[in-house]
Amino acid sequence: MLAVLPAVALLEGGSARADEITVSNVQATTVDPNAITFSARVLAPAGLESATVVFRVLNPKEGDVGGTGVSSFGPGSENDVSFTLETRANRRYIPVGSVFRFHWEFIDSEGDMFASEELEYLFLDGRYRWNEEQDGDIAVYYYGSNEGLAENVLAGASASIRETEALLQVDVPYPVRVLVWASQSDGQLAMRPRSAAFDALVRTGGQRVAADLLFVFAATAGVVRHEAAHIVTAVAGDGPFARIPSWLDEGTAVYMQGNVGNYGEAVTFGVQTDRTLRLRNLDSPSNNPNEVNLFYGQSWSTVDLLVSEFGEQAFADLYRTVREGARTDDAMEDVYGFDQDGLYNRWREAKGLDAIDFAPRVDSTPAPQAEATRAPLAIPTGGSASTSGGESDDDDEVATPAAGGTGGTDATAAGGGDGGSNAGAGIIVGLVTVLVAAALGGAAIYVARRPSSAA
Repeated sequence: MLAVLPAVALLEGGSARADEITVSNVQATTVDPNAITFSARVLAPAGLESATVVFRVLNPKEGDVGGTGVSSFGPGSENDVSFTLETRANRRYIPVGSVFRFHWEFIDSEGDMFASEELEYLFLDGRYRWNEEQDGDIAVYYYGSNEGLAENVLAGASASIRETEALLQVDVPYPVRVLVWASQSDGQLAMRPRSAAFDALVRTGGQRVAADLLFVFAATAGVVRHEAAHIVTAVAGDGPFARIPSWLDEGTAVYMQGNVGNYGEAVTFGVQTDRTLRLRNLDSPSNNPNEVNLFYGQSWSTVDLLVSEFGEQAFADLYRTVREGARTDDAMEDVYGFDQDGLYNRWREAKGLDAIDFAPRVDSTPAPQAEATRAPLAIPTGGSASTSGGESDDDDEVATPAAGGTGGTDATAAGGGDGGSNAGAGIIVGLVTVLVAAALGGAAIYVARRPSSAA
């Protein structure tokens, strides 16, 4: 067992270039999951012109993400400089447990530059004093007198990763970190920001928040095995051009957790009322708290059907085919001979429900769209790594009893349509566009000619 000091990386000594710029006390500190403060003391006899901290968050799967921060300073030759990085801002979420590398760059008034040594910093929740248990490439961080609990988490995560690697025929090529809080309330501040309505109805047992990082709030065997399985599903199914859908990602994680609990009850209720969810609509996690259990349960039940009826080899082939760049439907056609709607109907029939007559699937390539440049460290807060890719909402959540769904009405959510009516609609859209443009132009002229008010 290794004690981990409260989130501080420190360079005590100083180093200098030609006795001009000297840097000491380089460190990173945090008091809670909301921010990290980078600081240092610098001696610049000629006067300081600029002080910039350069940092990056390590991501072994998708590449490091970095940025810079500029510090203010006084007119003297010796200054304490600092920059505070918000880690839970509106467009940025850097999870606790992330590993940073950072250094300072200084320029004095004569144009001379000095860069401090690069340090590595493990960002931990500064409200607690953390300890570490490690087994090979898996490290579990915990606080308080929970060493026995941490050992159980470590054993469960290791077993789940090994078993999921065997099922999907891959190896996780990088170390994994697991952070364990004593309760959801203890770790609430570290979670991805979500709606208050969702959090009020859904209890979160764990999250996979990065390719190599897990949060555990309810350290049951099922939660630990579920979240650890997500580490492997991302390696097995997420490639540079395609990601596994959430139903496959979450279904596999529930399949590996063992006891499905409330998820099985939600599936039973959905089947009894014929209010199940169309598989194609489970490409991303449900944001409806009332459908969370059904989403997880139906995803698990579908994966169970694939493995039990078609075998583990075909299941691993499905993951591999998606990872290599195929769309989900194309991968399923290649491996199983049917697409997601075909699988949904097979699942419905296995549950004693009638198949749905879906309209033929129409594949199209969307026109490319411009995308704004992303701000440094605008790490995604949503989507599926399926984050489980990137970063995904791969939560092991237990909600109030699930109900709802779309059932047979999903048959209307398909493509098709009459070519003539589409052409007519296009003409109407064009005329409306012209009228709107004219109206906006008039408004612009009105604004331009409107006399300005006196200051």
